[in-house]
Amino acid sequence: MASVDISGQSRARGRDEPAAPHLDALRILASAGIVILHYADYVQDIPFGRFIFLHVRHFNLFVDLFFVISGFVIASQYLGRVSDRGAVGRFLWRRLARIYPLHLVTLGFYVAVALLFTFGHAHVDNPSRYPLSDIPAQVLLLHAIDGQRLTFNFPSWSLSAEMVCYLLFPLMAFVGLRRPRLIVVAAVAAAAVLTLYCVATRVEPWPDWINQGGAWRALPAFLLGVALHLFRDRVARMPIGVVLLPAFVLFIVGGGVMPIYAAVALVYVVAIAAVQCDLSGAITVLSRSGVGRWAHLTYSIYMLHMPVATMVITVGGRWLGANTPAGRFALVAGAMVALVFVSAASYRLFENPVRRRLNDLFDRWRPREAALAVLATPERGTP
Repeated sequence: MASVDISGQSRARGRDEPAAPHLDALRILASAGIVILHYADYVQDIPFGRFIFLHVRHFNLFVDLFFVISGFVIASQYLGRVSDRGAVGRFLWRRLARIYPLHLVTLGFYVAVALLFTFGHAHVDNPSRYPLSDIPAQVLLLHAIDGQRLTFNFPSWSLSAEMVCYLLFPLMAFVGLRRPRLIVVAAVAAAAVLTLYCVATRVEPWPDWINQGGAWRALPAFLLGVALHLFRDRVARMPIGVVLLPAFVLFIVGGGVMPIYAAVALVYVVAIAAVQCDLSGAITVLSRSGVGRWAHLTYSIYMLHMPVATMVITVGGRWLGANTPAGRFALVAGAMVALVFVSAASYRLFENPVRRRLNDLFDRWRPREAALAVLATPERGTP
């Protein structure tokens, strides 16, 4: 069996094979599911489009899958590396270097749309999506704490939620390294408290929270991911990997008719099973499929799919006058194809170069933290 380091590469398999083929496959499939959900919204006034939209609405819970995977991967790379203020600063800088540049670019795109609309140079179908008053919260990544509505590049709410988890991660690491069971307790308690709050106050279930309260929605999943890393030896021996494909298919097909708490629990089961398969070196249909090779584009696809839809489906549709059902579906298909190329270009030409420059800038600014980080994990790749 291969010895797997989730944060780097499988040492027994060689550096060209992914160390986490199941998690990588789930990441790219989940991002595709979210694209399908949001693109189906553009054709839901067409009977077949409405059918698709109604049967993929639960795909919004794929974001919770991202939160679990994020917690696991962040813990695998940084759990023992955030023990002092300098190390915490380096950790937060590296996370911002990964997520923030593309967030600013997509936010800038929609701010430009908002300005064109404000000064009468553009027509928009949903003007409430472009309030200039929301820009500070978007820039500061605060909109998943108390955002009142979905605005601008609205999938970015999950970045705000992730940032809250990153800020809490040093505390999670401190507790987890000393009392790992407390992380499990915290994950269960977070889910239980949120559920009790929703029942007691009769607000919408917390797995539906997005802008308002989305940060709290992320906590149980992120804590679960950290716990999976802390107990990775036990997880590797758990006989849960066999349920990965059945649970994933069940969620795809039946997640929409389940109670939402059952559906999000099923997402957690999928994540646990995928981690077990990767830790144990299991070979499944999912790992053999090869879709995980595109996992590096997950974030690009997630952040760029709405700007691409705006340009191709909305603007392109007006320019081409594509008002027929066939024309609308053709635009959606065209947006999906364009998204692949735009995401690949963004990752290669913008995200990676900017991230590396920002990380190099920090390492020159704080060389001591950089040297300690290299000594601590000499074989791990860049997160």
